[in-house]
Amino acid sequence: MAQTMSPEAARRCALAASGLAGPRPRTADARSLRRVFDTLRLSQVDSVSRVVRSHYLPFFSRLGAYPQPTLDRLLGQAPRMGVEYWAHAAAYAHPSTVAMFDGRRADWYRHDYGQADPEHGAAFARLMRELLAALAEGPGTARELAARVEHGLPERRRDHWGWNPTRTKSALEALFAAGSASVARRNQHFEKVFALPADVHPDLPAPELRFGPPDDPQAGMRTGVRLPRGIGGRSNDAQGLIRQAAAALGVASLDCLADYFRLTVAEARRAAHALTAAGELIPVEVAGREAFRWLAARVPRAVDACALLAPFDPLVFNRRRIAWLFGFDYRISIYTPAHLREHGYYVMPFLCGERLVARVDAVADRAAGTLSARAHWEPCARAGEAGPAGRAPTGPSASGAVPARLRARLSAELEELARWLGLGRVQSTLS
Repeated sequence: MAQTMSPEAARRCALAASGLAGPRPRTADARSLRRVFDTLRLSQVDSVSRVVRSHYLPFFSRLGAYPQPTLDRLLGQAPRMGVEYWAHAAAYAHPSTVAMFDGRRADWYRHDYGQADPEHGAAFARLMRELLAALAEGPGTARELAARVEHGLPERRRDHWGWNPTRTKSALEALFAAGSASVARRNQHFEKVFALPADVHPDLPAPELRFGPPDDPQAGMRTGVRLPRGIGGRSNDAQGLIRQAAAALGVASLDCLADYFRLTVAEARRAAHALTAAGELIPVEVAGREAFRWLAARVPRAVDACALLAPFDPLVFNRRRIAWLFGFDYRISIYTPAHLREHGYYVMPFLCGERLVARVDAVADRAAGTLSARAHWEPCARAGEAGPAGRAPTGPSASGAVPARLRARLSAELEELARWLGLGRVQSTLS
């Protein structure tokens, strides 16, 4: 029978599991960065740099100001703390975590790229072989590697409003999904610098990439057949990924566990049942919803956190989960037409106490040396419900105004963010 867990306890459990329940260190160093990464197990990558590239922000949210070059070194030089892969979306993940995707890489490859070019399939396969040979000579971006190979294929149409990959880029992404190519780093333009896996994570053997005719069920290249995504029957891999997700989330519903590493719900269900039988997951009920609590998850009596969160922070990247636990309906709005945006373009949730109390539209203007921010406060902030254990920071405001202490804490967080980014001043609207 499932234990009953109050929403307040579930929130505190989630914050503790995400590394947001304790005080920040006085000085953040490589050890601190490793500790955050070990807690989260991934840091999502995104090209938007409205404030700073998204993978930098979860570390700032938990540590405050830290040396960005140290994180770059940990992710970009051997032995790497994390390597880039499709672990959630594009994300840096621990090499041991990436190893758990071996059982699904072939399915991903066949599903997403095996029929990507049915008209020129043989030539596309030849292009991938040539690219592997080019990578053996050294890393490179898609543009650099395109100059090293001769594929003779017509380029794709480039009239789509969004992503328009070249043939070479598509082939490299196929090799990356299959695990036969890796990403050594991102350059100053945020382009992937591709390399052979042995040059990036030598402890993880690269799978053998097999090209074959469309009717070969074992072929790495396959056309005309839709295959389901999945771990490919490797239950230990699925259990390992759900184990890591549960530890990072603290408490989560089944779909939240599945989403952390983008497993199917069916895979997550089988793994969760096995981990429940082993005593590692504890069934709980939170606000009438079935969920699981990680056996080792802490439930602090109170949490007095203060952090601006990236839209892709692991605490908030599952929008259903934060609506369930925090009553916070959230969208980033970068893909929303300007006239339909309610809170701005790059909207960062502001965590204060145990609640998400505001949405902050922030932009770093590096040319002007300014961090601009506009806060949109939640009803719980105006009601004075954002303090530890639900206590009001300064008492509820009869007028519905945001308590001064909340505005002061957000202001201090913005000032620290600006200093960390090397910006001289903050222009903010916090009322």
